[in-house]
Amino acid sequence: MLDKKWKEPKGMNAMERTEVNAFMGGETFFEGKLSYTGAVRLDGRYKGEIHSDDTLIVGETGRVEGEIHVGIAIIQGEIVGNVYAKEKVELRHPGRMIGDIITPAVVIDEGAIFEGKCKMKEKKKEEKKEEQGIGIFARKKEVEVKAEEKTKETSG
Repeated sequence: MLDKKWKEPKGMNAMERTEVNAFMGGETFFEGKLSYTGAVRLDGRYKGEIHSDDTLIVGETGRVEGEIHVGIAIIQGEIVGNVYAKEKVELRHPGRMIGDIITPAVVIDEGAIFEGKCKMKEKKKEEKKEEQGIGIFARKKEVEVKAEEKTKETSG
């Protein structure tokens, strides 16, 4: 039995293989502030604030009311509140979200429900690239800088 290789269930991806450090079962209710490292899976009801740089998984029976600030959010249950994710938000079927999403990447499955606004915000490392300019915008900024230099030379 130990010689057999473990087979990954169908549909399981890298996010789900992340080791879950804490689990809140379906018959559990918690209210307050939650901070953690690693991955946390909520299948019960939670009301309050969640803060982490890591992964939050809201299972199909999970319900969260409040502000969520995480690295990655995987939503299969229900969220009422805003989600701020540093990397990505995945809203999977049969997930439901009422609130705003602020993140660099969003995945919404067919059949999932999203009521709110979504703002695609670039990662901090990419913001530095934006300051330097990318593509046609880089040329535009370069031309603006040269025009400013010429103005300074003629006026000074």
